[in-house]
Amino acid sequence: MKRIVYTKLAEKSIGRMQPKRRAAIRAKVDAYARGEKVDIKKLVGTPLYRIRVGQDRVIIDDKGVVVMVLNAGARGDIYQE
Repeated sequence: MKRIVYTKLAEKSIGRMQPKRRAAIRAKVDAYARGEKVDIKKLVGTPLYRIRVGQDRVIIDDKGVVVMVLNAGARGDIYQE
């Protein structure tokens, strides 16, 4: 299993969500870290990936042994940086 690290921005974003959404995001990231199949795509022009969790998206950087969660949020807002 890969180790999961959340950035401050990701912790803040996930912390503001409703408990059910928060639990779903953490469960999906844990499933990815265990090697289970999740809805994941590579983002164009960056080394980052996104995991789809219902209407939410989680931006991650897979560094082999460590999965770094960079941000999480609603589908329309997450990509604007």
